[in-house]
Amino acid sequence: MTNKEIAHTLNQIAKILEITDVLKNRFRVIAYQRAAENIGNMTEDLSTLYHEKGREALDDLPGVGESIAQKIEELLNTKKLKYLQELKKEIPVAEANFLDIPGVGPKMAVKIAKVFKAKDIDDLKKRLEAGDGQDIFQDKTRRNLLRGIEVMAKLTGRLLTTEALPIAEEVTKRVRNMKETIQADFVGSLRRSKETIGDLDIVATSKEPKKIIDKFVRLPFVDHIITQGQTKSTIIHWQGVQIDLEIVPEDEYGSLLQHFTGSKEHNVALRTFAQTQNKSVSEHGIKSKNKLHKFKTEKGVYNFLGLDYIEPELRENRGEIEAAKNHTLPKLITLSDIKGDLHVHSDWSDGLMSIEEIATHTEKMGYEYVAISDHTVGLGIANGLDEQDLVDRQKEIDKVQKNHKIKLLSAVEVNIKANGQLDIKDEMLSKLDLVVASVHASFHQEKEVMTARILSAINNPNVDIIGHPSGRIIGQRESYEVDWPQIFEACAKTKTALEISAFPNRLDLMDYLVQTAKKAGVKFAISTDAHHTNHFDLMRYGIAVARRGWLEKDDVINTGSLSDLINKKY
Repeated sequence: MTNKEIAHTLNQIAKILEITDVLKNRFRVIAYQRAAENIGNMTEDLSTLYHEKGREALDDLPGVGESIAQKIEELLNTKKLKYLQELKKEIPVAEANFLDIPGVGPKMAVKIAKVFKAKDIDDLKKRLEAGDGQDIFQDKTRRNLLRGIEVMAKLTGRLLTTEALPIAEEVTKRVRNMKETIQADFVGSLRRSKETIGDLDIVATSKEPKKIIDKFVRLPFVDHIITQGQTKSTIIHWQGVQIDLEIVPEDEYGSLLQHFTGSKEHNVALRTFAQTQNKSVSEHGIKSKNKLHKFKTEKGVYNFLGLDYIEPELRENRGEIEAAKNHTLPKLITLSDIKGDLHVHSDWSDGLMSIEEIATHTEKMGYEYVAISDHTVGLGIANGLDEQDLVDRQKEIDKVQKNHKIKLLSAVEVNIKANGQLDIKDEMLSKLDLVVASVHASFHQEKEVMTARILSAINNPNVDIIGHPSGRIIGQRESYEVDWPQIFEACAKTKTALEISAFPNRLDLMDYLVQTAKKAGVKFAISTDAHHTNHFDLMRYGIAVARRGWLEKDDVINTGSLSDLINKKY
């Protein structure tokens, strides 16, 4: 059973408990939500961990107590959970199904079932499209429900990049290690670092392709074989992912790698550009004056057309070909450019790390600074801190700082309330090293209201960063309706950075908005929103978004010195 499936099961329990728990034990619900979030974003496969280290490994998982660990063990062994089956008996089947619609909470699921009397999600969609329930639900709510159903359909069978990448890296490594392999790479949307992935595609080159195929289908991760040919094979990974392997000629590898990486839009634009030179591009090479030129490397493909090499993340037909022609492609940011994480939660709020643990871990990573940015009082379920708590926490920060070279920044993730005000007084915020301001409630305000709300935080001189700016959670909640040009203009004017959250189900701000914001002069902070030491490794996914948004080192505030960061010299 995959991490994603286990997380989904725990989330289902949390949602049903919100409906059925007569005692309204909110902390019981939160426990399942946190466990689901942590497991869903683990970079290590939980099934493998359990079979290697046993039950103790489950007990040690962040945010998982003995009761939840028992349930995870049952899921791993039987792929079923009696507790969830019993819970589902307490509510109508339709209500349980409606909980899977992004944006639909327990109260809404009950109301939908009562009003529409739909037997399942497909039936609900038909009733919404037919105009049922207009006397109960506003048009905007009905549109949001239809949009949520559409989002759910699009994401069916797709993996977050954090789920797909470890699988692709393991499989590709296995293929590369075969003595017959000359080279191998995973391709497609994963190589371009898209946020969600369908099937995985791998290309390799070898003088003995049949031997690689025969070895590939016998690898331990193969659940079953769909096809097995001389140069191609399709298998289903034991985690349910379809993987296609194709062995290609060595002298065509560059062209094939470029073609299979995509995107479709980039490849169409590249062929169109080649036609202006009377050249024809295909996956086998470039034809010029009736001669087919073949390439062992992608760089050779682009250079033959008079273009600079275009990094995979940029291949979306968003101006990269023109930039490659004019030698104006960005020198994309890399993971090694990051000097600190600016959004980290300690056990003073809802994090699972002490300040000492944060300092020790990030210092070992080679960071120069890290921001302890706990939630504030408005987010009660996250044990948010008030002004006095922040004073008390500062004493611990000062104590830990004495034993570490890394600079511990005293920060908060303050709530932007529905009226645009912050839930900590400016007098206290002004004393902190860094302030991240985020929206955590009232997500469905009108566009003008939400825009004014965020602008209010941007224009507060104490606010340094707007956290997870669009509010979207992949597969669960769409982004707010916001006037982005206004937001970008205000951020550039006030030197308020926009966060790129590396948390896999957020990856927010989205890449296309990052690219637009950069053009408007906006700066960015790439942060993990870490709640556990394992989360610091997620920084690579934030870097991927930044690269897709054309960001360079100087566009990101946590690549500079501590002095420049504190004094906003960026």
